Amino acid sequence: MLRFILKILVALILIIIGYNIDESLRPEFIGGGYILLITILIIDGFNFFYKNRKRLKLTLHSFWISLFGKYIRFSMSYQYVIKVNDKYLLVQNANPNWNWYQHVGGKYKRLPETQSVLKGMNATDDIKMKTAGLKKGDLAVFVPARNAMKFLDWFNSEKNREISHWREFYEELLGGKADNRILKKKNFPYVNYRFLKSVQTPLKRAPIESGWDCWEILQYDVLELIPNESQQKELEELLSKGDSEYIKWASAQMINKLGYDEGELSTKYNIGPHAKWVLNLKWSKA
Repeated sequence: MLRFILKILVALILIIIGYNIDESLRPEFIGGGYILLITILIIDGFNFFYKNRKRLKLTLHSFWISLFGKYIRFSMSYQYVIKVNDKYLLVQNANPNWNWYQHVGGKYKRLPETQSVLKGMNATDDIKMKTAGLKKGDLAVFVPARNAMKFLDWFNSEKNREISHWREFYEELLGGKADNRILKKKNFPYVNYRFLKSVQTPLKRAPIESGWDCWEILQYDVLELIPNESQQKELEELLSKGDSEYIKWASAQMINKLGYDEGELSTKYNIGPHAKWVLNLKWSKA
């Protein structure tokens, strides 16, 4: 975008110079300036709009706030949809500041190479997120708005970053976070799943209750667990035991109501808003 604007400025400078120099040179400068301007608008302009046709609004919005030196907070995660009968498995969020439940999953991690990539984009750490223990290296960063598209292109290329989805499943259900051994390792030495969709929020202001005062984009890669026979049996046994402090089994209706039980006319427990986006495979305001 910046190079596009600089080229236009060069063309305009040639035209302006043409109107202010000797008449014998005026046609060359003015003509050259207009030819350059038209060429840029047709070729570069078409290339820009074609390349960003599916995210034109985001591209223009990012460019606009970049003029004011703004940063965008990116949080890049994956989430598992685990359904048994008509209920979905949710786990307690590890952050004590967010008293809610969500689908199994979490943020991608950085690799050693990731740091150099982020440094090249002038990205900075999200200092509000924990950087120790299991949260160390989470892919939650602030990126200059001028590099927003570059960051998304890099992330979606899957280069120089974590691409496995096993870690969070293991940490949350097999013995990672707070020693949560919810499932038996002998039945879950691995998991199969299918990728459903990447759900990305628009470029928006972070809600006040989140604790951030910034622009943000959140992305969730949604995965559907495909259990084998023994895994399915154990999940059914887990469902039969009911809810606990750490896990909840919620209906689609309750997830869409973020924990509100219409039968009891009360909120049984809080469910994170992104749980609804993951379930419905789309972002929504409310």
